[in-house]
Amino acid sequence: MGRMFDLLKEGLEEAIDYHKGIVKLRTREVFLPDAPKKYQSGSVKTLRTKLGFTQQELAAWLNVSLNTVQAWEQGARNPSQSSLRLLEVLDKDFLSVEKILKTKSQRQQSKRHTYSSPISQKTSVAAKAKH
Repeated sequence: MGRMFDLLKEGLEEAIDYHKGIVKLRTREVFLPDAPKKYQSGSVKTLRTKLGFTQQELAAWLNVSLNTVQAWEQGARNPSQSSLRLLEVLDKDFLSVEKILKTKSQRQQSKRHTYSSPISQKTSVAAKAKH
């Protein structure tokens, strides 16, 4: 018939075999966290103050604009679900987040300091050869 029909038929046959006990399926348990805490205008400012951050610093940590943090704190906007999760993580275990990001930053800085571009080396050799 068609490729799609063949795939559907194969899937249904596997489901029937599983139901009959002929085939066992691999399973695994997955942890799904509860929804993040709802940070409203007052709680965003409270968290920011607890962390000792300015609005600009919190914006940098969350990778959002300063205007976004200001809007949250004024109650003009609410954080998105992903921002709520990040706020929750910062609230619960800031030191771990800081450690992870510092380690990442230090690795990136060490790569920047030790990296030399092959292109710039060729250019400087070519420039010397002309003179």
